[in-house]
Amino acid sequence: MHIHLLQKALEFWRRVRHSLVAALVFINGFLIFRSVWGQNLDLVALFHIKNFTDINWTHAVNGPWLLLGMFLMLNAFGLLFRARIAWAVSLILLMIVFTFTWHFFPHLGAHLYWSASAVLLLILLSKDFNHSSATAGGIAAFISFAVLLFYSTYGALYFGEGFHPAIHDLMTAFYFSMVTMTTVGYGDIIPQTEAARLFTISVIIAGITVFATSLTTVFGPIIRGGLNKLVKGVQKPMNRKNHFIVCGTSVLASSTIWQLHKRELPVTMVTIEDEDKFTQIEQRVGTKLDIISGDSTDSDVLLEAGVEHCHAVLALTEDDATNAFIVLSVKAISPDIKVVTAVNDAKNMKKVKRVNADVLLSPQLFGSEILASVLSGEPISNEQLLGMLLRSGDGLVKEEQD
Repeated sequence: MHIHLLQKALEFWRRVRHSLVAALVFINGFLIFRSVWGQNLDLVALFHIKNFTDINWTHAVNGPWLLLGMFLMLNAFGLLFRARIAWAVSLILLMIVFTFTWHFFPHLGAHLYWSASAVLLLILLSKDFNHSSATAGGIAAFISFAVLLFYSTYGALYFGEGFHPAIHDLMTAFYFSMVTMTTVGYGDIIPQTEAARLFTISVIIAGITVFATSLTTVFGPIIRGGLNKLVKGVQKPMNRKNHFIVCGTSVLASSTIWQLHKRELPVTMVTIEDEDKFTQIEQRVGTKLDIISGDSTDSDVLLEAGVEHCHAVLALTEDDATNAFIVLSVKAISPDIKVVTAVNDAKNMKKVKRVNADVLLSPQLFGSEILASVLSGEPISNEQLLGMLLRSGDGLVKEEQD
């Protein structure tokens, strides 16, 4: 009973922890947003600047501070999709927030604790964010574009005297930034000094990079998906019933899939790899596969793979902890589902045994016992091989727990 409750608790934690991280990042952004708008500062007045020398930089410093808060709140939605790009952008933004708070607003101690906590959780749960998402890619593209626009506009104001005609107002700086970022270059505003030219070069390079990356991130998956459908046609998904689910891309997993395929048994592979790696996986196995990209320990991914209607689930990743969590996730869905798990490191045998897999195998122990027998000159019969195999997994039939 206690083990079942523990399994339920662990399953619930794995299911919601990425949402908790997203909520924490959103709270960081909201705190920043509230602290800025709670001050008696007219931030809108910044966009009515007529002369660079008239800028009150005590007030202007809140411009990037406000943008950071908005970007964090936007990026939190990307974390809900477990997008890797959202994880990376959030980590960078939170580090900037921590540094920015420390330098400009040291009296906001709570912000320092919140941002540090979010950074720590993002690092600890980095493996949870392994998906590619067009939505998160669009958010990251928007953030990149906004940061570049802010940099180029205020940079044009800063180096305004180095241009001909000189740039003194914000609207002209904004116009020059857009023309330069898009590499249109009408030639009506020309950099004259070395500093202004170097700044313009940086904006051109950054503009090309941001626009190219944004187009690739947002439209790349759409175009690639359309081309795949055009070349391969619309493929009918496999009827995922009475099949085997193999989790992982290890050598043991690939070999097992090949053997099952030879016997014409249906197999669904679940891997953490992205879809663009599917072709390489199929080449490694040597056959076409029904593959799902996702976390094998996630109940939603297992349900998508048809775990409720399968013959058995084979947890054959290269990480023993992941294999143990797969067993717990499957048993939380239904304790009647058969699960086979491999133990890669013999020292983890007793720990993995506690998750109550139906079949527990250790290729390492099995191979080492055969090697020792061969080196010592002991004859090995079929019965002895079977006995070694049984002992390598502490028995294919579950024994009573100690």
